[in-house]
Amino acid sequence: MVILLALLPVVVLLLFIYFVDKYQHEPWSQIFKAVGAGAVSALLVVHVLMLLNITFDPTSMVGAFLDAFVNAAIPEEAVKLLMLWLVLRNNKYYDEYFDGIVYAVCVGMGFAGIENIVYLIEDEDWVATGIARGVFAVPAHFLFAVAMGYYYSLVHFNYHQTEKDALFNKVCVIAVPVLLHGAYDACLMVMDASLAVRPDISVMCGAGFLATCVFMVIFAFQKCRKLLAADKAYFDQLAQQQMSEYWQDVTPSEGSMPSGNPGYNGGAYNPEETWTEGGVIHE
Repeated sequence: MVILLALLPVVVLLLFIYFVDKYQHEPWSQIFKAVGAGAVSALLVVHVLMLLNITFDPTSMVGAFLDAFVNAAIPEEAVKLLMLWLVLRNNKYYDEYFDGIVYAVCVGMGFAGIENIVYLIEDEDWVATGIARGVFAVPAHFLFAVAMGYYYSLVHFNYHQTEKDALFNKVCVIAVPVLLHGAYDACLMVMDASLAVRPDISVMCGAGFLATCVFMVIFAFQKCRKLLAADKAYFDQLAQQQMSEYWQDVTPSEGSMPSGNPGYNGGAYNPEETWTEGGVIHE
């Protein structure tokens, strides 16, 4: 029952992102591969933290803040990014913008599943902990992953107009998930550390935690919509190109082309024409 409760939110979020990817679903073999890579990343993080052995005073507000970033956000997101790169570097199915989010979420959910099992097994009140983590912690890893996958796809498909934009996107692949993860953990950890000595700060951290959660949901929703729109634009243009080529093949002359055909433009189709809002051609 402990493992079932730990993995239930993971399975729900995996199914959610799978069906949101409405144009071309990724093969289940690749989904399981990415989830497995995420599970491995959780084990790697434990070993990395043991090797580094960096400790902070958890009762100090400063120590709690540093602990949130140094021992949680930075190593966890860095290792997850490494696993995402390993999954996607020679993946022939990675052919849509939204795929970056799908695979990043799979890695994130693999990590969250292992982490959740460990937390629940070690907690006597595992039911309450499982419910709380199912509502907050596991969805948080989902949202961190959406951010990582979004910027990963921008970099992979060269979705930028200038070299400055390209550099910005590359930095954001790791920086944005770390900032979101660090802010999430810092609010909770500083809230706990300040509860006895500075209850006012603890209340502010609680409000900051809720604000961070709301921001992450809105951020993730917007980024998903943007990449889905980019994929839709590509498939719409592909369908138009195929229709145009079809009518050029079956019609002996332009004069006999049926009027009102949306795929015909007099043979003026330009394959280099931009189709995304960022002016990027989908390769």
